[in-house]
Amino acid sequence: MSGTVTDPSGASVPEAELTLVNSALQARFRSVANAQGFYSFPALPVGRYDLRVEAAGFQSQEKKNLEVDTDAAVKIDIRLRVGQRSETVTVSAAESAIGTQVETTATHLGEVVSEQQIAALPLNGRSYTDLLAIQPGVSPVTTLTPTSVIMAGVTGTINPSGDLNPGDVSIDGQRESANGFMVDGIDVQEHMNGGTSVIPNLDSIQEFRVLTNNFDPEYGNYNGGLVNVITRSGSNAFHGDAFEFLRNTDLDARNFFDTGRGAFRQNQFGGTLGGPVKRQKVFFFVDYQGTRTVEGITSAETVVPSVEERTGNFMDQAGSLTGAVSGAYTASLLTARLGYKVSEGEPYYTPGCTSSAACVLPNAVIPASAWSAPAAELLKYIPVPNTGGDLFVTSAYPETVRDDKASERIDANTGWGQIYGYYFIDNYVLDNPYPGGQGGASIPGFDGLTIGQAQMFTLGDTKSLGPTTVNEFHAGFLRNANDVGQPHGGLGVSLQSQGFVTGVGTPGIVAQAPQFEGVENIVFPSFVMGVPITNVEQWNNTLYVSDTVAKVLGAHTLKIGVQLHADQVNEHPNATFNGTFNIDGTETGSAFADFLLGFPSNYTQTSGQSFYLRNRYAGAFAQDSWRARANLTVNLGLRWDLIMPWREKYNQIQTVVPGEQSVLYPNAIPGLVVPGDPGIPATLSPSKYRNFAPRLGLAYSPRAENGVLRALLGDSGKSSIRASYGIFYTAFPGLTAGIMYGVPPYGYNYLSPQPPLFATPFVNSGDGVENRDPFPLSFPPHNVSAKNPYTGFDFAAVTPIGADPYFYYRNSAPYTENYMFSLQRQVGESVLFTLSYAGNQGHHLLVLIPKNLGDPALCLALSQPSEVAAGSSTCGPFGEDATYTSAAGQVYRGTRVGLGSNFGSTTAQQTAGNSNYNALEANLRWNGGGRGTLSVGYTYSKSIDDASNLGEQTNPFNMRLTRVLSSWDMTHNFVATYTYALPFDRLFSKNRLTEGWSVSGTTRFSTGFPVTLLDDSDRSLLGTLGNGVNNELLDTPEYVGGPLEVNTNPRNGKPEFNTSAFSLEALGQLGDAARRLFHGPGIENFDVQLSKTVRLRETKSLDVRVEAFNLFNHAQFYGAASVDGEVNDSDFGRVVSAAAPRLVQAAAKFNF
Repeated sequence: MSGTVTDPSGASVPEAELTLVNSALQARFRSVANAQGFYSFPALPVGRYDLRVEAAGFQSQEKKNLEVDTDAAVKIDIRLRVGQRSETVTVSAAESAIGTQVETTATHLGEVVSEQQIAALPLNGRSYTDLLAIQPGVSPVTTLTPTSVIMAGVTGTINPSGDLNPGDVSIDGQRESANGFMVDGIDVQEHMNGGTSVIPNLDSIQEFRVLTNNFDPEYGNYNGGLVNVITRSGSNAFHGDAFEFLRNTDLDARNFFDTGRGAFRQNQFGGTLGGPVKRQKVFFFVDYQGTRTVEGITSAETVVPSVEERTGNFMDQAGSLTGAVSGAYTASLLTARLGYKVSEGEPYYTPGCTSSAACVLPNAVIPASAWSAPAAELLKYIPVPNTGGDLFVTSAYPETVRDDKASERIDANTGWGQIYGYYFIDNYVLDNPYPGGQGGASIPGFDGLTIGQAQMFTLGDTKSLGPTTVNEFHAGFLRNANDVGQPHGGLGVSLQSQGFVTGVGTPGIVAQAPQFEGVENIVFPSFVMGVPITNVEQWNNTLYVSDTVAKVLGAHTLKIGVQLHADQVNEHPNATFNGTFNIDGTETGSAFADFLLGFPSNYTQTSGQSFYLRNRYAGAFAQDSWRARANLTVNLGLRWDLIMPWREKYNQIQTVVPGEQSVLYPNAIPGLVVPGDPGIPATLSPSKYRNFAPRLGLAYSPRAENGVLRALLGDSGKSSIRASYGIFYTAFPGLTAGIMYGVPPYGYNYLSPQPPLFATPFVNSGDGVENRDPFPLSFPPHNVSAKNPYTGFDFAAVTPIGADPYFYYRNSAPYTENYMFSLQRQVGESVLFTLSYAGNQGHHLLVLIPKNLGDPALCLALSQPSEVAAGSSTCGPFGEDATYTSAAGQVYRGTRVGLGSNFGSTTAQQTAGNSNYNALEANLRWNGGGRGTLSVGYTYSKSIDDASNLGEQTNPFNMRLTRVLSSWDMTHNFVATYTYALPFDRLFSKNRLTEGWSVSGTTRFSTGFPVTLLDDSDRSLLGTLGNGVNNELLDTPEYVGGPLEVNTNPRNGKPEFNTSAFSLEALGQLGDAARRLFHGPGIENFDVQLSKTVRLRETKSLDVRVEAFNLFNHAQFYGAASVDGEVNDSDFGRVVSAAAPRLVQAAAKFNF
């Protein structure tokens, strides 16, 4: 808080004494006006204050009910009247002025969400993170899916409280994982994948602010938005509440794709209590909330085998049987099973074929004698269609959540300053019937558990060091322990009983996690079956310390400070330890036909150790808020960030430097190096010490004496013009190091070099070659060094190495340039209008770049039986790592070029990406005092990038070809929130029946997210699909032309776009369709709350409310994966999932 003290003529009043008192905590702060009459309170706790100003020869003045919000710079100018000091003039700020003051000092963008808004707006799940998007520049929902991060689930994709929104939304066009989260001054980001790891109870939050653009240099380490949460304190009066929120099946509508309403029961109950421990000195606030949820989760509308196909009759899908027998060994197996001659290259089916002399499968029928043993056993776990010929959907299988969280806060006014302590704990158990985020099933029967506990302890002290200096200190410890994706359903079924060959020394599966042995995990184009494959036990620890000193020197308010935090992520993964198959029709053209015949596209199995990631961060800043003139503030600042890549405690990470030979592992394949090798630090890439980030902002409050300009600009302080520029560095996520746990010599990720056999997945189906089964692996000790090299690891057994995405050894720190220009105008005391341009450019963003591509020309030259030697496989999709012998006798160990045949599918995590965002953002706020409030936000924007997350690969030949719309791009985004006191007591007689009625809600109209187009069949022959390493490949379909014909009414059942405009690309070529070039369905949503407050006594009341989400039950199909963009899927172009239908919640809350 700052301002000037003047006399009636406008002259400054030096030496005026100012006392500021926090209304709740009674904390006192003092300041003295300087020779220019300028005063400043440079650091204040959030809350409401009373300000008293005294000066000799003037009447004293008190201003009451002054609001100081999170990250606010409040300007309060004082004009004293001549008179006796003992006389006091009292002015109370109007309620209607709160939240509608013009910003004349701060030069950031971002709005405060107040305690009143938090309490009044309808919220399904009672999480403050669902309110992040009620202001301009914030995307309404995340576009992250289980395929959006490399090896999704392996590195702990953890949602707070089991299933709450972690806040992974794009803010001003930045990546969804790039946001910072703070609670009471402590960093609470989940450092593996982003988002917050702590969500305090809703009733314990005093307010929070979402800083969207160009925040002050005291904040760093993130280039997205910054969310700053402040928890509630006690006061001199005891106060609190007790509540119950209820949802059940009877109150909800049916989802668009459901045949009926899924069972649902949710109870959220708890309360708060605050008050004095010692009046005027020590205060407490405690809270608790329990959540019990049983929800029948709707599975996506899923294509499953038809009743006929389950018997082997494919006549209804005969057109999909376009493949031909891929190898001589395949032909010999089919000959033995079918009892008639089958030849290599023979088509499986041709239209009208009724004889084995013309095709392998006459009448498109696979007789039971040709079925593989695993298929015969596993078929019973695949559901039968229940909505049409081949569609299955259900909501009969519930997700259950048990969550208990509580916190306690103590505030004390002491001689050492205003001290607070805060402790938070959250215990939860989630049972998810469709644990896709952990590589689990999308059909019933294979649920997975997430068991977690989050704890946080913080301590803070705000200490005045005289009238012009304040010191703020914060320290905290955060621990988040989770067991994610623990298999639950489908266990207890041995691999052998499923028809698989098992055991050490066989070409079958060696179960490395016998405690999780169950129905084998299989990925089909339209569904996944089997137990989850990416179970991980993860413990995150963060120790945080910061200190800031603020000093007023004349018209300058200076701040200097430092932040330090040490981060740990300890992981014990069980990722694909028992293997997983991908079956997508590589052999016959039909995925289910390949399943019955036992010809999967690929097989993946992994072995790895526990790993212990470590990171250190240091930041320092200096800032000068200079009041250059009474109506002009210049904010100058410089921040320094030490952005260090992650390291592993025992150096169990690796990178690739082509041609380099490891010193620590002399028998390693050339190119694979580890920390301790020449030029390779513990962090793989050197830490950068030159990350200086300047920040500059101008805030000007114009004033015109008369005429049109006066009408436009108003009186002094009624309008402002602001502009700012800043550079923001961002930290590397922990998954950048954690993902490498499966690379030799510390682990191994086996990727079948070519399509294998189902029962014996280490045998190639085309040529019958048996690949070496390296499991179980023995790992090196932790004391390997240049002086103590290790040669005991058998690298030959794991070559070619399908390296998980490695961290490039010459990476730089990612950063963003932010800039904004903003106009604000206050109309009266109750209306504030803001119009802003916000933009940024991202540089050195972390992206995936394929480094060991297949050679399409070589593969095509080995693709026909006549081009290879007898008994050799022919080359085709997913065959980049197989061995071929040409007709001339030349042997090729795969087709990969770049790193060569010693490596398989390999990508680099490289800071080579860029992004660009431009937006027009408008905001209107109205505060009607006791009548109501209104906030309207609108964003018109465009966001483009080279890759939107670490699950998307970039084009290694020309990165511009993958520079497309960001996954979160949303052209138009309108949102309005409101509260309104219904005037029944004014229209009718005032009594208990007519008083206390109110309505509130959130309304949103937005265009949709872009549809992501891809082709997972590897027709490019580049081998960019890592079969478990990279979750989204580079390939896209061919755009053959014609109108896109985007369907604006998906409820009509027609495709979302013109699918005939796209086709499969030519073999050996990348498709020319952009990854994202048009948008999917948008949002039209109304969430409304009707409440009645019954006054029981003067300080006691009962709130009864009904909340409806999606009030009009409007079927909505927004979301990143709502439209199937996979060109090979039978659902290509169709809307496959819908947002929630109308949901109704009833609640009662007792306040005192």
